[in-house]
Amino acid sequence: MPLRFSDRPVQSVAELLRRLEQDERQLSRGRHAAKIVWYRGLSRASYGLVPTLHVKGLDVANEAYMMNRFRQDAYESLEGREPSSEWEWMFLMRHHGSPSRLLDWSENPLVGLFFATQPDQQNADQDGALWCLLPAQLNRSSLGWPEDDLALPMFTMQKDEFPRGENEVLLNYLPSRMRRPRGTGRPLAPAAAISLRTSRRIQAQLGVFTIHHADPTPLEDYGDQSHVWRFIVPAGRKAAIQGQLRRIRITPLTLFPELDNVAVEAEEAARLGGA
Repeated sequence: MPLRFSDRPVQSVAELLRRLEQDERQLSRGRHAAKIVWYRGLSRASYGLVPTLHVKGLDVANEAYMMNRFRQDAYESLEGREPSSEWEWMFLMRHHGSPSRLLDWSENPLVGLFFATQPDQQNADQDGALWCLLPAQLNRSSLGWPEDDLALPMFTMQKDEFPRGENEVLLNYLPSRMRRPRGTGRPLAPAAAISLRTSRRIQAQLGVFTIHHADPTPLEDYGDQSHVWRFIVPAGRKAAIQGQLRRIRITPLTLFPELDNVAVEAEEAARLGGA
């Protein structure tokens, strides 16, 4: 099945913005206008939209055990900021590099473009890809969302936030639920949801998320594929686009506001402006 739009190359930041404007006009012609688009950049176009837990071939039945082991040894490093729910533990583990069924997306296309142009030591000569997702469209097939409902669920376990069931349905994706023998029936399709932005990194990147269930099928291969499309970033244009992004302050420091990147930018400033 074809994606929502055919693959198109982008040679610059300006060209990407023009193409996104064209896509927006196309999407607005439908019966239910797509008002929300998310973006995910990959340094190699051949990479699929598959979360790390499935890429590594780990059994989802063991995910809850992995979480317990993480909690066992992480507690002393939390300094009084212990996660209050299973969802929060999942996001903390993801933040620190544990295999996960979560995929990171951004509400900002230039954040996605930043990741699509990052150097990949093993595939330096490979084209990158900027994926675009209609989250509400995905949820129509995975969660049975009404066609006129553009609201997005939230990863939460607060029962007072389940008035229409949109947040509660996500509980079927929790590791504890999936560990139950045959307790969840057939695997569910991936779903899109928002979360509390509990770290400076998620806030800086305007982070949003999709979550896979037990099926490792790439997100782009579900349903009629009308929820997703991509732009190709030619390998030979990555360095130039990185320079354009730096000029508008889309840099490692702005997206990863941590002291290591403060040091890197300070060194770069010294090289450019030193005596």
